[in-house]
Amino acid sequence: MSLLKGLVARTRSVFAAHASEARMEEEFCFHLNMETERLVSAGMAPDEARRRALVAFGGLDQHREAMRDGRGARLLADFTSDIRYALRAIRRSPGFAIAVAMTLGVGIGVNGIVFGYVNTMLFRPMPVNNAKELVGVFTLDTRSGSPGLLAYQDYLDFRDRSGAFAGLAGETGVPLNLVAAAIGSAATADMIWGDMVTENFFSVLGMRPAIGRFFTAADAPRGGNPFAVLSYDCWRQRFHGDSSIVGRVVRINGSEFTITGVAPSGFKGLRTFGFWPEMFVPVGMHNVVMPGSKQLLEGRGAGWIYVVGRMHPRWTMQRTERAASVFAAQLASTYPGSNENFGVTLLPGGSGFDHPGFVKPRVLVLASAMGLFASIVTLLIICANLANMQLARAAARTHEIAIRLSLGCSRTRLARQLLAEALVLAIPGTVLAMMLVRLSPWLEQFLVPHLQFRVGLGPTSDYRVALFTAAVALLAVLLFALMPALRVTRPSLAPTPASVIGARGRGARPRSGIRGMLVVTQLAMSVVLLVGGTLFVRSLFVARAIDLGFDASNRLLLSVNIGLQSYDGARGRRFYDDVLTRTRALPDVVSAAWAFPVPFDTYGRGVGLYVASARTNSKNGTFSSNSSVVSDDFVKALGLRLEAGRELAAGDTSGVPRVMIVSRSLATRLWPGRDPIGQRARQGSASGPEVMVVGVVSDASFLSLGDQTPDRAYLPIRQNYREWQTLVIHTRGEPMTALPRIRAIVASIDPSLPPFGVMTMKQSVESGFSTSRMAASVAGFFAALALLIAAVGLYAVVAGSVTERTREIGVRLALGSTPSGVLRFIMSGGARLGAWGLAIGLIFSIAVAKLMGGLLYGLSPSDPVTFIVAPAVLAIVVLIATYLPARRAVKLDPIAALRSE
Repeated sequence: MSLLKGLVARTRSVFAAHASEARMEEEFCFHLNMETERLVSAGMAPDEARRRALVAFGGLDQHREAMRDGRGARLLADFTSDIRYALRAIRRSPGFAIAVAMTLGVGIGVNGIVFGYVNTMLFRPMPVNNAKELVGVFTLDTRSGSPGLLAYQDYLDFRDRSGAFAGLAGETGVPLNLVAAAIGSAATADMIWGDMVTENFFSVLGMRPAIGRFFTAADAPRGGNPFAVLSYDCWRQRFHGDSSIVGRVVRINGSEFTITGVAPSGFKGLRTFGFWPEMFVPVGMHNVVMPGSKQLLEGRGAGWIYVVGRMHPRWTMQRTERAASVFAAQLASTYPGSNENFGVTLLPGGSGFDHPGFVKPRVLVLASAMGLFASIVTLLIICANLANMQLARAAARTHEIAIRLSLGCSRTRLARQLLAEALVLAIPGTVLAMMLVRLSPWLEQFLVPHLQFRVGLGPTSDYRVALFTAAVALLAVLLFALMPALRVTRPSLAPTPASVIGARGRGARPRSGIRGMLVVTQLAMSVVLLVGGTLFVRSLFVARAIDLGFDASNRLLLSVNIGLQSYDGARGRRFYDDVLTRTRALPDVVSAAWAFPVPFDTYGRGVGLYVASARTNSKNGTFSSNSSVVSDDFVKALGLRLEAGRELAAGDTSGVPRVMIVSRSLATRLWPGRDPIGQRARQGSASGPEVMVVGVVSDASFLSLGDQTPDRAYLPIRQNYREWQTLVIHTRGEPMTALPRIRAIVASIDPSLPPFGVMTMKQSVESGFSTSRMAASVAGFFAALALLIAAVGLYAVVAGSVTERTREIGVRLALGSTPSGVLRFIMSGGARLGAWGLAIGLIFSIAVAKLMGGLLYGLSPSDPVTFIVAPAVLAIVVLIATYLPARRAVKLDPIAALRSE
């Protein structure tokens, strides 16, 4: 009989146990009756014949058990019996059951939540057909090894002539000014982020639309059909899931687009860490969605398109890459001017991919690893604590266990029953854990920084998370139940005759050594988490104390992209001037200025400055510096410190010599030892326009906290026109109170222009704290939870010790021991456990702290304050956890204690 058939037969026999028993008894009766009738026919009396038949048949009970074993029903029947017994036992201790279930639920749930994020980053495939066949396709400079994006003409050649891929598609992210209305609502303007995609994008991915249709070959690039596909989230949130959305006309960047369909749920673009596109538009509409990009589809060499390829069936990525590289070499030979040193590199694309130059953020990967480590350690602490509780409970059931062992119950059978009790306790804990895992998206809102577009990990509760959570639950059961079950059923703890008849059997008590070891383990792991949490929290405080170089209080930010509305230079300058003039006239506005980028912006901008005497860091002999294009009054509006020279003025226009303000670091780097005011540089190249330094401001953090590249040039907007600008408003009071009036100013000038990126400067700065804040929150939570559980475990051990040593304490008190002596006697035991836990924990903490070094701002992994505070906190917790039961021991009445024994 195969294993499966055997299992089916056993299962069937359990559910049909009554019928099987009836058939068995019927068969026994048949054989007994036949033998009895034979003996009666031979002349024997009926009673004697029946007795002889029974003797000849043998023991009925033995035959019954043998037949039950033969059909394999005994094991499952015992299991169901154990479950019923466990339910009765738990019903007698509801408080214990609730405590275990809730503790387990938190421990398992935290592991499930953390794994949900890890699953999203590393394991979850895109919701497309055969995601494993997808690869990201990037160029590779064969000389320098630098990766890049493909140009559109190179993409077409790869798609149509290389033969390396079964399908090839491309996309690039674009900002879109969307004017649309949901049912029953007025049309509103908003800036969203979308993907401009090739017409075969969805077909290569093998996706099916949730509603309507995707782009087809008829929507060819140069056809310019104004179609759009909504993401599922955009359809649900902006259009309230309107089922008649197909055919709706919306305005994108001032042009009308017809919605043809809705992408399936869960598809959030190709990028792992990129924004989530809300809308997909065909690349044929590039002149509308990317104004000024008329030659976008023509050139080679300058790449801009993210390309995803589908490999041929049964082709490996290595084989595909070899074929693509051969074709890339052909292109390099055919177009030596644009494709010199042209190569190709592939990346696995099944779960999304990013630019190879943009390595997956190390801090996120490391933070995820640390989070998973912390959650597992917390689970181990919880299991150790529950094991202690189980041991204490088993000690209280010594008499019951002794009787069962005396009556012939095997050790295996008893251990199995205790495991069944743990399993029953774990079921509600697992249900609670699943409910906590479902809260992951809500939790993410507090962890993802405030950004101008939707981005996040989007944790989901797929089957991987469910399997992981179930595996963790099973592991937890084994961890917290197996050792106590084996411990209390050890032969050395076998019952004495006295214990069986009801007297107190001291030999049946489990010794407290194993429980003490568990407590030491809990405390050691708590120290590790406590040190990690303290490092993160202190790092957060240090980060908040970093001098930003500007004043973030009472500052409001509001961005516009007038280029998407096809503004020309003259119209754009008028718009900027009108908004600035009317905003500055508001009574609660101190100052206002345009700038791009602003501190902690998602975007960056650079400028090349040629100074003959300066050391260069670029190929064309210029020094590459960060830059911002700003209007007059920017220094005042942002609260920068003007160290020398003057602020940019309204008179710094295109008709006068070019000027700029530089940061102190840039001034020192370009003109060391000289007064930078009046110094001149060439902008862009050695032959570029000359620009003169008119002011020097303090270094400021623009990219992140403790910015390591404080070189920055501030160029006047009237000499360096840009279509994307952010309005920085310094208000007299709460910045958000001025927002309605500023929105009204923008709308009165251009009602179809949507402001976006509205936030206070403090909120923008907070985004720079996001990693540190997230790490501090997670680590602090785990540290507090672990410390609490460890304290409870230590308290339980000391309290149990006091209970077991009541007689000894009574004798000590009766012989004249002072209360303080008893207090020291009890607390010294807990203190020894705490000292061992602290010593072991500190050893591991040093190693873990070194791994955390990359996540800390301005703080050493060996921060002495942390390694003083964490042990001090643990010492206080140990003191409290041991003092409470010790105080109870001091208050014991010696006579009553002796009498109780």
